[in-house]
Amino acid sequence: GWRAIRMCLDEPELFKTQLRALMRAAVHGDVRIMLPLIVSVDEVREARSLLAEAARELAERGVTHRDDVPLGIMIETPAAVLTADTLAREVAFFSIGTNDLVQYTLAVDRGNARLATRFTPLHPGVLRLIDRALQAGRDQGLDVSVCGEMASEPLMAFALIGLGLRTLSVAPRSVARVKQIVRGIHVRVAEEAAREALAAGTAHAAEEILQARLTAELG
Repeated sequence: GWRAIRMCLDEPELFKTQLRALMRAAVHGDVRIMLPLIVSVDEVREARSLLAEAARELAERGVTHRDDVPLGIMIETPAAVLTADTLAREVAFFSIGTNDLVQYTLAVDRGNARLATRFTPLHPGVLRLIDRALQAGRDQGLDVSVCGEMASEPLMAFALIGLGLRTLSVAPRSVARVKQIVRGIHVRVAEEAAREALAAGTAHAAEEILQARLTAELG
């Protein structure tokens, strides 16, 4: 739909207001700019051009700001994953947005209650896309994190750690449970479980593999 980076690029003055605010705020702390719903390099380059334009406007007005704020992107679509090697050369970091990635990969509207049982983040196709995006980012030396509901579920956090992710965005209600997983597992076991899950034929099979390994690990 018409949202995220699409709206920003179609409304450049509105977008530049946000960019100027971010560059001004960056003087006071650690700020990064993350572009949502990116599907092509052109979008990144256009956003970077607007960022440079916004920086020039601040400089002309004598406003204190930082013009070296790291620019990264959300990986939320199969298109972004499949071109992640190219995108990685244009940005400073990746954040894998699991909510939309699951939705667009499985063609399942996450807002439709009738499809709730089909919204399966542990589908091998989803796991393989996450793995591919992570590897593309690593190959370029990028920081790769994950956000979305997936990391808030202990079993899925176990899978993500096994795939190699080390920065997870977790809902406040799930912090304690995910901490328990992080502290209670051996990374090697999570990696072995994730490899098996990647090779599974169904989401149910992947879930069974991961659950069995996690239960055995936590005792």
